[in-house]
Amino acid sequence: MLSGLETKSVTRAALLGHDYRGVNFEMLCEVGDEVKVGSAVMRDARRPRIKFSAPVSGRIASIERGKRRKLIALQIDLDDSQVAAGRQPPAGNDAGSIRDFMLESGAWSALRTRPFGNIPDPDTEPAAVFVTALDSEPFAPEPRSIIETCRQEFDSAVSALAGISDAPLYVCHAPDHALSFGNSNKIRCASFTGGYSAGLPGLHINALCPIGFGGGEVWHIGYQDVIALGHLILHGEPWLQRVISLGGNAVRNPRDLAVYPGSKISELLVNEIDDVPSRILMGSTVYGRESSSGSAFLGAGQRQITVLDATTGEAAGTRASSAGALIPNETLENLILPGIYPVPLMRALQLGDAERARELGALELVEEDVTPLSRACVSNCDYAKLLRDVLNQLESVR
Repeated sequence: MLSGLETKSVTRAALLGHDYRGVNFEMLCEVGDEVKVGSAVMRDARRPRIKFSAPVSGRIASIERGKRRKLIALQIDLDDSQVAAGRQPPAGNDAGSIRDFMLESGAWSALRTRPFGNIPDPDTEPAAVFVTALDSEPFAPEPRSIIETCRQEFDSAVSALAGISDAPLYVCHAPDHALSFGNSNKIRCASFTGGYSAGLPGLHINALCPIGFGGGEVWHIGYQDVIALGHLILHGEPWLQRVISLGGNAVRNPRDLAVYPGSKISELLVNEIDDVPSRILMGSTVYGRESSSGSAFLGAGQRQITVLDATTGEAAGTRASSAGALIPNETLENLILPGIYPVPLMRALQLGDAERARELGALELVEEDVTPLSRACVSNCDYAKLLRDVLNQLESVR
């Protein structure tokens, strides 16, 4: 698959702890162990059916932990063979068989909930499942060509995901990439357009199955994780490619690349960056977050690496105004999902007012939805962190 796309290899890859919030990792391997692609290397101690599989084959090089033994990264030195752990297809088309297959193979860990952005509990039922089959962020890889190249895998996984519950499954796509899935009354296709937020799951959920105050939960998954699931089902082994874009004004040759899941970013950037002070964003200039020591590898679902010249205005970001007050304006309105009032939400987040934030739609948001507000606000507040603090409060009393 994707044979026409340039590939870039690395010698080390990793699973990152912060990609899986709320998980108490139990190791199923030790430093020095040899592991195959797709073999289970960790599980959730609280929900042991949820397993995490090796993104590559090789030797466990490091299990890095932080405060309170919190997992930072499980790192693997790649071998040349990339031998995969074989998988039998689901035993049946019923929800139990499909869930068991996803849990045992590690594919379940690609699902996320709204609210809160957790891995779903395998014993719960969603109000809906969403597949994000478009990407509207600047200079992101084009999903259409990737999906069409891997159409059999994509369709197989969509059919499987439609079977994991009785809830409807929404496939959200761009207007110029119409998708259809036969006569299934559970699979519903919806097109979205309108700016950089058009590809955000939060916008799709708000439009098609708003969770509001009802206490419900929806699940969502990205198109490349869908292809990876379909590859497992059809071929019995993991998909060893992810497509990312490499861009930004400090990158010599912006382009799309096929890389190993969890690749080490410093290796991907070798001979790619101009010799200038730079900032690395995990994502685009709109929704990306600055790289830190704990994000030195491609994260789960990450589709872009943006490298900016730190001496230019683009790297510094833009501000909504030169005054210290939060002033409602069209710029702020365009940086948040439709129906969300940015200034009241920003004030609630600054104050840590969880109840007011909930009334303003915080339960339908995760960090990526509010990251642009941080760059537009003169207060230098990290609204992604403030939102997570509020969500933690709301989750504790749910």
